[in-house]
Amino acid sequence: MQQFAIAVKEIRALLTSFKIVKLVLPFHLHILFGGLGVLFLEELLLRTDISYKTWNTLFNDIPLHLIAYYGFFVGIWLTLISKNVKYLPYGLWGYAFLALFPFEYLGLANFVQAAIYAIGGFALFRYTATSHSSADTHSLNV
Repeated sequence: MQQFAIAVKEIRALLTSFKIVKLVLPFHLHILFGGLGVLFLEELLLRTDISYKTWNTLFNDIPLHLIAYYGFFVGIWLTLISKNVKYLPYGLWGYAFLALFPFEYLGLANFVQAAIYAIGGFALFRYTATSHSSADTHSLNV
């Protein structure tokens, strides 16, 4: 875990050298869980009686799906370099749930994607429980 703490510290130094990252860093949890929420809302709307035209307008004409998808991954990186890294495993576990969500027509790709995010969430959960994580957040100057 000490090597991962060093890697997180170096990633933080690299990413905070950009002005845009410093600008959006206070909103990292909003970006992470907002993107996850919009992706979940899209899956829910696909299962309801919403017309295709409405769904297409919301998620394709207005590229809400792409904004949420990339926003979730930007939120992962921003949360990783923030003081609130303890909430990142919950976002990864939520995305693992989303990969399996309709729970029908599941294939190997769905299980592999869910397993990758679940294992990554578990590893980050273990990292946040160690003393390396707390020592790393004390050195945070963002």
